[in-house]
Amino acid sequence: MRYLYLLLCLVMCVLSGCGGYRGTNRLEPVRVQQEVPDISMEHSYYAKNDSLFLLFKFEDVQQVLDILQSTSSYEYAVRAGLSERDAALLQDSIDMPDRKITDVEGQLHLQMGLPARVVQEPNVLHLQVWQVLSGQERMGVRFKVPLRQEMMQKDFRLVHAKSGKPLFQNFITTSDKLLARQYGNGDSLLRVERFELDFRPAPPPMSMQKPPVPRTISAVSSRTVGPSDTLRFTEEGLYLFKPGSASSQGVLALSGNYPQITKAEELIPPLIYLTTSQEREALLQADDPKAAVDNFWLQVGGSERRGRELIRTYYSRVEMANKLFTAHKAGWATDRGMIYLIYGRPSSVSEVGPNITWVYRESETAPYIKFVFTKKENNFTENYYELIRRREYEDSWYSTVAKWRAGKTNL
Repeated sequence: MRYLYLLLCLVMCVLSGCGGYRGTNRLEPVRVQQEVPDISMEHSYYAKNDSLFLLFKFEDVQQVLDILQSTSSYEYAVRAGLSERDAALLQDSIDMPDRKITDVEGQLHLQMGLPARVVQEPNVLHLQVWQVLSGQERMGVRFKVPLRQEMMQKDFRLVHAKSGKPLFQNFITTSDKLLARQYGNGDSLLRVERFELDFRPAPPPMSMQKPPVPRTISAVSSRTVGPSDTLRFTEEGLYLFKPGSASSQGVLALSGNYPQITKAEELIPPLIYLTTSQEREALLQADDPKAAVDNFWLQVGGSERRGRELIRTYYSRVEMANKLFTAHKAGWATDRGMIYLIYGRPSSVSEVGPNITWVYRESETAPYIKFVFTKKENNFTENYYELIRRREYEDSWYSTVAKWRAGKTNL
């Protein structure tokens, strides 16, 4: 049976910013309410001379429209805070140029430069992309990128060795090859360290166990690379570029076709949220993992048709969680990934300072519930948020898991 997962039917853009937002104690909390947009944005940046260069990639993963065809212009402003009411220090509006043969279908790539004087807390880059829909109706999608003075220290960027295109996401596969473009003085070497993967999946949302004491992990290997060296990642692990620096960059390297799930043995770990320890042990010990997983979903669904439907739903969420929430571990294993797998796409997402709130409105299959995630400092990534756990989540959690176990597919 060939799995038909990877349905790119939804996306969330939870923007954590270029390297993350810091210095929140200097701002009054401003609530930014937004419905989950259809357009996703990924970005990268590097400093050169007295400017910060930001590179953006936009796409509509629902594939409803070709964002490259529909985008007419974009506007940006550097404001002294998150609010549209904050003073604008710098702003401009740019019409899109004619398409080039090198443009990528379905993706919009933009690049802009900001003077170093505006790259500091509490300034925020406000970006709005305008699209022309059918009937000349216009739609604007907004994004915000907090600016930090430390960003001016990042004088390199990672690009794909074959295409030369920037690496936007914070993960790669062990078959990928990268180059490190450097913009500092001379042809300096860049240090890279590798760390073993030793991180557990997120505990349930009602778990009140004290979080483990932050531990110090040591690199298992290190090397230096030059501007013309091709970087190969034959071993899985966390790779930290320019360690010990405020401008360091972490990349998670996993085997297979991550963020996709393509191997039988990759199907089992994300089931931790739906299975007992005995069931997982049986799956892991099975001679044929694929057949064992097939049988699990067949029993849950009660029929092959429903089993297939459950597989598509669950593993498409695994892939989307990997795309959106990958940190120092796979996206499905993070707090946001866990909630996304079980509850699905939130009705709305809002952000206040370091907190992101997901709201699930009351429906025929589930009551109203709210989850709050707090941004946590992490040496490897700025995309890591921890859930504020509450005992009150217990009934909702077990009820929703029970619906999965009863073969419900409209979650």
